[in-house]
Amino acid sequence: MMGNLCEYVRAEGTLDDSKIWRREPLYRGMNGRFVERFYPAKGQSCIFKPLTNGESIDREIWVYRHVLPFFPPIYPQMLATSGEGKGAAGWAIFEDLGALGHAYRLENALKVAQRMAWWHSLPAAEWSGLSMQGPKPGIEAIAAELLDRQNEAAAVLSELGLGQPAGIFAAARAARAGERFGGPRVLSHGDLHQGNYAVTDEGRLYILDWEHAHLSSPFGDLFHLIDMSHPMFAKRMTASDRERILGEYLGQARLYGAEWERRAFVREYGSFAVLFALWMLLLIQSDLKRAECVWPRERLLAQREETAANLAGCMVLMGS
Repeated sequence: MMGNLCEYVRAEGTLDDSKIWRREPLYRGMNGRFVERFYPAKGQSCIFKPLTNGESIDREIWVYRHVLPFFPPIYPQMLATSGEGKGAAGWAIFEDLGALGHAYRLENALKVAQRMAWWHSLPAAEWSGLSMQGPKPGIEAIAAELLDRQNEAAAVLSELGLGQPAGIFAAARAARAGERFGGPRVLSHGDLHQGNYAVTDEGRLYILDWEHAHLSSPFGDLFHLIDMSHPMFAKRMTASDRERILGEYLGQARLYGAEWERRAFVREYGSFAVLFALWMLLLIQSDLKRAECVWPRERLLAQREETAANLAGCMVLMGS
């Protein structure tokens, strides 16, 4: 038995090496601190996660207490926590799910789309304590930035050999004015990129890292699942797979009461995704210009290529 897990963490929110058998870093978060696998004793392991991400301090604890108890077991169990209000000393300990693969597979993405449609159907009013802000700006702010940087954005489109800039900026103006993507807000995971879900060898789906959950447009989660790129979790999204995932989500959402017409839904997703992907290209471009960046340059270059391909694919949907 592992006993009281809190005893393995110092008051300042770091693991106490004098009380554990071994520790190994898994990845460095955007806050600069490591998520780690640690062993209280040989053969017993847990996952230690500092909870210090700017806009989401304490949010993961809140979500585990108030939201995830209503979910099927598609998330790792939280075994211990510092509690809310600890600031930079906040932490949580999760069950260790073992080695998880994050390679893209269509069948796995379809499983996520099915579950996503379910949690999007839950009454958002139940969680009024959730923020409306995720780790990235909302689509209105993204649209506003694209319009403020219209010359840069147009140059990126030109460099990629992509047309239709007038249609893109018209969509941006409508989004900035609140005339697009303004439907009911749903419970959004907030950061559902390729690295934040996995399917085990036994076929069990896990959705990880709920620290950015917030209320948002359903297209936010869909974009992250389908067309969001990540420097450490590359994938190749084909037009066929994109259509399959959107169709799976829409079919499930209709079972839960959604009334979207398929063609309008696909076009609206395409418009949302084009704006988000173009904004991502500007972000990646800025990262590439920095002398120091958290991501390796070759990964950023690959991410830019993937994002450009996704942008082109979503422009097709936008005009369908």
